[in-house]
Amino acid sequence: MTEPSTLSVDNVGEKDEGEYRCRIDYLKSPTRNSRVTMQVVVPPQKPTIIDDNGKEVPTLAGPYEEGGDMKLTCIVTGGNPDPVIKWWREGKLIESTENRSGFENVRSNQLIVRNLQRSDQHAAFTCQASNNNISQPVSATTSIEIYFRPLTVEILISNNPFSADRKYEIPCQTFGSRPPAKISWIMDGKELVAPKYNSTHTESDDGNSTTSILSFVPSRLDNGRSLTCRASNHLVQNGVGEHTVKLNVFYVPILHLSLGSNLNPDDIEEGDDVYFECKVNANPWAYKVLWKHNGQVMQANQKGGVIMSTLALALQGVTRSQAGNYSCVASNVEGDGDSNTVDLKIMYKPICRSEQKRIYGVAKMEKVKVLCEVESYPPPDNFKWLFNNSAESTEVPATKFKTGLHRFVSTLSYNPVNEMDYGTVMCWASNLAGKQQEPCIFHIIPAGKPDPPYNCTIVNMTNESLEVECSEGYDGGLPQHFLLEVYDSTTGVLLANVSAKFPVFIVSGLDPGKMLKMIIYASNSKGQSEQVPLDGFTLNIAEKQTVLSLGTRDQMEIAPILGILVGIVTALLLVTVVILGAMKIRAARREGSRGP
Repeated sequence: MTEPSTLSVDNVGEKDEGEYRCRIDYLKSPTRNSRVTMQVVVPPQKPTIIDDNGKEVPTLAGPYEEGGDMKLTCIVTGGNPDPVIKWWREGKLIESTENRSGFENVRSNQLIVRNLQRSDQHAAFTCQASNNNISQPVSATTSIEIYFRPLTVEILISNNPFSADRKYEIPCQTFGSRPPAKISWIMDGKELVAPKYNSTHTESDDGNSTTSILSFVPSRLDNGRSLTCRASNHLVQNGVGEHTVKLNVFYVPILHLSLGSNLNPDDIEEGDDVYFECKVNANPWAYKVLWKHNGQVMQANQKGGVIMSTLALALQGVTRSQAGNYSCVASNVEGDGDSNTVDLKIMYKPICRSEQKRIYGVAKMEKVKVLCEVESYPPPDNFKWLFNNSAESTEVPATKFKTGLHRFVSTLSYNPVNEMDYGTVMCWASNLAGKQQEPCIFHIIPAGKPDPPYNCTIVNMTNESLEVECSEGYDGGLPQHFLLEVYDSTTGVLLANVSAKFPVFIVSGLDPGKMLKMIIYASNSKGQSEQVPLDGFTLNIAEKQTVLSLGTRDQMEIAPILGILVGIVTALLLVTVVILGAMKIRAARREGSRGP
């Protein structure tokens, strides 16, 4: 049997497709023809994926924006028969639109995914082309990259208030931005930048979160302001997230003190009503407000005309003693705040200054300067002097006196010539508040020697010292000083000579166990007073310390009292004895009259 005839075609190509005829010629039969059509299946080429800009997409497409659309076109060249192009997402067939391009043997399929979400991140999309059931489909796969806007932004602080002028670290954290968001800080619409404001930024390892820490020292002016943490991803539309907090800054009270708006500070007189306003700026509000006068805390006294409230102080019928510096103090949990000082000046008529010399001892033809010192507000603008004696009262010419530079002192130059020039001089001052009501009175008397000191006693003594005190006598109208002379009672030798402005003497460096005789007197430019004798002694070294502390003056003052007491007691005893004797005699006489 003859083997069948065969046709072998190696390396079949698309050009080999067509109709093949096999003709068989027989010797005794007619020729037979057999026709066979060979269809050559040509798989398509590997697909190419391009984006909506016409650029070929590698293994990662994008980036795309969250909420945006993705358009991918799969282009397939060749294939016989024409291939079918499909899109798959991770094994799931998805809807797409197949097109035929204007080129021969080129087909395409467009995939559109709208409103991209976070779940689409890195999803794998596969374009597959197939035209037969014999070979495996050809395909191309790409994943997509999506940029996300910040998902959350939060300033991580508690509700506790801030304290002014203290440093704080304020954290802000944002999640969900891709790529990581940039964080900035804004205060009332103005960005906080270095060097005044410093912040540090850190990103998590997966890039999903970013943290910024702001170093912040709030001031009282920041209270009530809005602090904003802004997270920005400018690679996506609307890629900005914010979180805003309102700052609550505690600070020490700020105070401003002022006189009442309708008061003229330069025209306040005694008897006027005065009030102050204390404006307090504090957070939290002050729980206590104090008022001070010349640094001393004031107390309310409604009967005395001192009326206080939290923000006001009223003084009814002011006196010159209420002039001075006023301030208010407010307290809250942050501390105490002091206001400015307001100097209250109260206009009052001149008055004589106390503790000025009132008696002037002057010799005939001797010049003396009599000082008239007054207190007033405002300062005096005029002085008037008057001389008065038993015979007449005359005004002193203005040429005889002058006013000092500080305007509170007038100096009268006086020169008595005869006896009638001694008497009293008076001065008055006047200012804008009026004329002085009571004059300052000075006595011009003939100058003479001083009177001796009196009540001289030894107040303390030891084995080597003693202390003597006296009372001053009249100074004779002139400045005086005092002298003490100490003598040894036995030898009469002068042991010490002490001078003092006041009659208080301390004598030291004496020998122990000495009997002393002392002489005390006063002296001025006219001479010395009479001398005052005084006896004393120093203690022996062997005497007890308790004796040293016993003052001679106490002994001298107590001894007469003891003598008087002893005399009184003795007299009472004698009177008692006499009365008892008289009673016995009277009883004896009665018995005699009753005899037999």
